[in-house]
Amino acid sequence: MKQREKEARREQRKTEKAERPQRPEGEDPDLAGLHWGPQEPLY
Repeated sequence: MKQREKEARREQRKTEKAERPQRPEGEDPDLAGLHWGPQEPLY
């Protein structure tokens, strides 16, 4: 039973990965949308 559950989770992850949008090559998702340079003052 546990083996069947594990196999079902694998299949689910596989389909979710295929549906995920592809990110552009060379773009780090952690740095996407950041603005470099001097920042505006907080106050």
